[in-house]
Amino acid sequence: MQTRTRAHTPAAPTAPRRRFTRLSRAFACAVLLTGFGVAAFGLSGVAGSLGYAGTPGTLTVQGCREVAGRSHGQNCFGPVRAKDGTLLDEEAALDAELRPGDRVAVRGIAAFWVSEGRQHLGEPGLIAGAGILLSGFWVPYLTTGTFPWRTTPPPGAPLCTLGPRARLTRTVLCTLGACVAGACVIASLL
Repeated sequence: MQTRTRAHTPAAPTAPRRRFTRLSRAFACAVLLTGFGVAAFGLSGVAGSLGYAGTPGTLTVQGCREVAGRSHGQNCFGPVRAKDGTLLDEEAALDAELRPGDRVAVRGIAAFWVSEGRQHLGEPGLIAGAGILLSGFWVPYLTTGTFPWRTTPPPGAPLCTLGPRARLTRTVLCTLGACVAGACVIASLL
């Protein structure tokens, strides 16, 4: 009886494989949640400026101090009282250029105070837009393992390709973030 032997051919050298590990998925999840947290912080400021959220009150400015590191700007402080006269905060701070004795309508959201009125939408709107944009860029990475600006995974990586749902989610979130930021800045300038 005769045995047949197969010829052995050496395998072609391959590039080192890069996997979508648990650590990279956890990092993507952390960045995504940070983006959503920043967006929630900014949107709460927008809602407070518009008068939809927070505890209403009136800040009576006792004094202001220059904010270090800025070419202009002040941090004004004083007590905040509700409409019925009860004291809400003994010394609240507000980033605004005011004079001592001025009275400003404010809203208390969590541990900070925002001025009421559409002219104060710019900063919280930019913060909300930045958080939504950050989330928009990391949703595809979390779901597929590819960065949003890449159409294919890295060479040799057994990852999913960027599908239409991930691309649509990224496009919607990035467009929404840019629109929120732009609308709030434009509204504050009017």
